[in-house]
Amino acid sequence: MKRLTEQNFYDLLGIEFNASAFEIKRMYKELCQLYHEDSLASYSLFSHEEREEILTTLNEAYSTLIDEEKRSRYDQSLRGDGLPGEEMESREGGKTHRLTADSNTLRNNTILTIRTELRTMVSSNPEIQEILTHDALWGRDLKRIREKLGVSLEVIAEMTKVRLLFLRAIEDDEVEKVPSLIFLKGFLRAYAQSIGLDADIVANRYLARIKG
Repeated sequence: MKRLTEQNFYDLLGIEFNASAFEIKRMYKELCQLYHEDSLASYSLFSHEEREEILTTLNEAYSTLIDEEKRSRYDQSLRGDGLPGEEMESREGGKTHRLTADSNTLRNNTILTIRTELRTMVSSNPEIQEILTHDALWGRDLKRIREKLGVSLEVIAEMTKVRLLFLRAIEDDEVEKVPSLIFLKGFLRAYAQSIGLDADIVANRYLARIKG
């Protein structure tokens, strides 16, 4: 997996190469909210330095792609770096679904309530506890736990604001689809917290297997 700064701007924003200005703005706004210090999804997931690195890179990506001339020059540079022309024309994307709530406070309280209930279910389920004794965790292990809890990926996407594309990549162990190791770490921790698991245990055991 490449470093964050080595990813192309389209992958960083999670958009297709032919994305409109509206889509660029929408995804940039959503990602900035995700990595803001007050974000529920990224709370305690990143150090200050990691968050600053992500936001700086996202700002650079946005300022480049939202400007037609800069975007044109950037696209030419990607072709010059050997990115296939057909990839420039089309790139698989995913859609996020939003929770419906009257206010941010209601939404946050609802999420906290769900997490509390799920933590209770996790602690009382022998099969889930057995999975969590493994020294290494695979995507299929996380999927098995999620399904035991009766939680859909769509709900996790709602709670964490992590795109379904990346959540599926985690469960399918297709980590090359995630922009960088920093993003993967954050997504894993958000995934774990959303279903009542220990974020450190999940992230460390999943990442240790990859690094190993």
